[in-house]
Amino acid sequence: MRWITVLACVAGLAAVQFPAAQAAEREGSMETRFGFVYQNSSDADFDGGTTAEFDSDTGFKFGFAYHYTDNLELALNLGIGQRDYDARIAVADEEGEPTGTFFGVSGDLDYTTVMVDATWNFLSGPFTPFVSGGIGWTWVDTNVATEPPEAVCWWDPWWGYVCADVTDTKTLDGFSYELAAGARYDFSETVVLLGSYRINWIDFDHADGTPDFDGFELSFGWKF
Repeated sequence: MRWITVLACVAGLAAVQFPAAQAAEREGSMETRFGFVYQNSSDADFDGGTTAEFDSDTGFKFGFAYHYTDNLELALNLGIGQRDYDARIAVADEEGEPTGTFFGVSGDLDYTTVMVDATWNFLSGPFTPFVSGGIGWTWVDTNVATEPPEAVCWWDPWWGYVCADVTDTKTLDGFSYELAAGARYDFSETVVLLGSYRINWIDFDHADGTPDFDGFELSFGWKF
């Protein structure tokens, strides 16, 4: 997998000497980040026998971090993306009991995750492996309609009076947490490259257990 190759290259930076790269001090600095997250395919089970399979896909992450020391940092991250899925949904009766009947649905879902995490950088030099853990909240829009569309009209500042069909869709949300391990390299006092492997768990209501989602992240950072 090409993402494993990328992370291996990042780790290989430990053996490379860049004359222009100094052992930049991180303590007291702030850092903004933009990254790509490759999500591996996964599946989840829910009450009543409902199951869902999620295709692999790539999302995006934006973050802001503060380095309390050369080793310890705290960060606030926003993850967004879209994934294709196939679901086998259990039909329930009026009392909410499973009827033993299922129907299939396919589509794409949109997700947003806000995560606060703490990272420990093992070394104080420009290259360091790290581990991190975080807690946050995840919102998922399945894009599955829950009722017929209805017309909604509003005044647009450019187009005037506009009407469009709006459909309510099934949404999920839940407490989420993650663990990660990776490496970073500070190319200079400002430019940073980070690569990691991450596992995220989401505590959805009515899920059978806590579904987990794993993947690889490659991020670029700017310190100031």
